[in-house]
Amino acid sequence: MSEVFTMPDMGATVSVVIPCFNMGAFVEEAVASALAQTRPPLEVIVVDDGSDDAGTQAALERIAAAGTTCVIRGGRGGVARARNRGIEAARGSHVLPLDADDLLAPEFLEKALGLLEHDPGIAIVGTDAELFGARTGVLTLPRYSRRTLLSRNLFFATTLFRKSDWQRAGGYCTGFRYGWEDWDFWIALTKSPLQVARIAEPLLKYRIRSTSRDRSMALWQKGAMMLLMLARHWTDYLRSPSALWGLVENAALTNKGT
Repeated sequence: MSEVFTMPDMGATVSVVIPCFNMGAFVEEAVASALAQTRPPLEVIVVDDGSDDAGTQAALERIAAAGTTCVIRGGRGGVARARNRGIEAARGSHVLPLDADDLLAPEFLEKALGLLEHDPGIAIVGTDAELFGARTGVLTLPRYSRRTLLSRNLFFATTLFRKSDWQRAGGYCTGFRYGWEDWDFWIALTKSPLQVARIAEPLLKYRIRSTSRDRSMALWQKGAMMLLMLARHWTDYLRSPSALWGLVENAALTNKGT
């Protein structure tokens, strides 16, 4: 069952996609930050990933009733599937995933979309992040290189890209049920000789919670994800043995995003 509401087309070309599983305490604030952009999105799409608590259901009902956001409901399938469902429904030429417990600074879309619009050689645009919640500070994105990306995740899930590039890369791999789906996606997205861009400003407000998905991953789950990563990108790792060792080393340090 879906309730579909979209913002008026104001010439913007971004669909903000927000997967949500039992995030009733945070999702309305995330939606509000997406709607409050200095360059408004074409639409905001919340994908309910089978939430089973009353608070989240009530929050989603309020979001749908406001008439400015598309709410797609479905069974539990994991964050990769939820993102794919939202992007498949998206009308924008560009997509910005946003976790339901994170927030956007008002200038995020204006600055990030400006880079992608004017340079077809750029595949993705990421920004630094302001941490809040259980930890505070500013987290700066590392310098990008293809080899380094094979060793560790260099971007937050909230990174802007073109929907056509998402289609070319095959979307998010739903096999990554425990995490790393965004890391895998960035590797797939940058196989072609496209550039990445970083905005050296904390335009993402990134919530740190003690119960975050990455903080509760068991060793066997990390091992399973590492094997899947190797299976999907084995030719890249064969060409770069040092990146393979980096993958093994950094598996134990995996954090939400980067």
